[in-house]
Amino acid sequence: MRKFLAFILLLLIATKTAAVLWKGPVPIQRDAFGYWKLSTLVMQGDFLMMQDPIAYRTPIYPWFLAILRSLSGSHALQTLAVIQGIFSLGSLIIAASIAARITKLPKAFVLTLTVSLPIVSSLVFDAAVLSESMFIFLFMLNLLAILDYAKHGTAPRASWVGLTFAMTLLTRPIVILIWIPHLFFLWLIHLRKNGRLRSLSMKPIPYRIRVYHFLLTGLIVTACSAPWMLRNQLLFGKPFLTEFVGRNIWIVTFQEGSGAGLALPSSDSADQLHQRLTRVNAADQWQDTWQVSNALIRSGLDDAAADQLMKKVALQAVQQNKSIFAYKAFRRVINYWRCPASDLPSQGKSHGAFYGQHTWNHSSPIVNFGLQNRFSQSVSLNTLLLSALVFCVVLLMVNYPTRAYGIWIGTILAYFSLVTGILEIPDYRYRIVIEPIVVLSFGACLAILLSRLRKTAKVANSV
Repeated sequence: MRKFLAFILLLLIATKTAAVLWKGPVPIQRDAFGYWKLSTLVMQGDFLMMQDPIAYRTPIYPWFLAILRSLSGSHALQTLAVIQGIFSLGSLIIAASIAARITKLPKAFVLTLTVSLPIVSSLVFDAAVLSESMFIFLFMLNLLAILDYAKHGTAPRASWVGLTFAMTLLTRPIVILIWIPHLFFLWLIHLRKNGRLRSLSMKPIPYRIRVYHFLLTGLIVTACSAPWMLRNQLLFGKPFLTEFVGRNIWIVTFQEGSGAGLALPSSDSADQLHQRLTRVNAADQWQDTWQVSNALIRSGLDDAAADQLMKKVALQAVQQNKSIFAYKAFRRVINYWRCPASDLPSQGKSHGAFYGQHTWNHSSPIVNFGLQNRFSQSVSLNTLLLSALVFCVVLLMVNYPTRAYGIWIGTILAYFSLVTGILEIPDYRYRIVIEPIVVLSFGACLAILLSRLRKTAKVANSV
């Protein structure tokens, strides 16, 4: 019965996803246009995209897009929507599987899928030339790989962890430090396993095996990242994955509103930046991140050097106004969870930048109603959801069998909210990356509560 119910739920989720995508593609503009240009270079044989010397992109999504465009031609947007819809469905299946595995309750799989039914906002991004869907799928695949390693602890499992992490990192580098929560989780599992082995008078697993596996994982990540780092060495004079923190922190330091709204600091670096902006007639646009970045490049800096100068000046401003920046950063961390999905990408436009691609527009009253009344556009409902999520994560932490997993999930969620809140203005687009983790937390929590209720009922009936 449970398998049949899971099949019905998956069918409903797939139908919902197809209905949202059937509404139409998102125009290729802004970030999507950037990916489109990079994929064009790859299709022309420039696999490392040397002809577009930008320092803030990673290669996996442009490579994926180039392959898809080469195979699909003018139907690439249709193929992309289908594949990215499959990515979204796959992410939920992995989330449901993780919920069932960490609770050891098969009902958690069905409950996680059930919880995911109201989600519609993030599905719109499946119709766009954006990396969110692929990134989320690879990230969830990496979490599943870490669970497998935690259970089996073998070198091949460690290698799979390294490969999936490298793929995720080379899609979106926000995960560059998430190995810290993962390592802490694996250490907790290691302690629990060794404690169990000692209680059975068996030999514990030595730390040197874990260290060897950690080094193996790091070696694989380094090997996978090496070509892109070499590309940046050739273009910018030093090996790095991306340079984008300067543009990130410029927004949150100088922009009004959610940003700190600080003034330019008194420093030689700020004077140099101002002189360069003045030279290209952009001094009055110094608060606009991309205007500053583009102006610095026009003034003679390369993409990486422009970002580094912006980072240096922004950090100097923060040093001179720590309390204001810290207060605004704290608000952004909280608002990461509460900000509404008020502006989703526009689908089904008859006129727009589609670059010769076949488009479609099939409006559905049900889909329109769902998108217009989506849960995620309400600050109050988002706040309620956050409160419920905190309850679920705490329950996983206090429940001994799931304690290590609850701590792991909690630190992952904290990582994304802290990093995004410190470096970005809150936006729903940044929150969708953790939606599968949120639904698996709810699914796992509900499974535990239902199991406890059933046990309580059995005890009451037996008395």
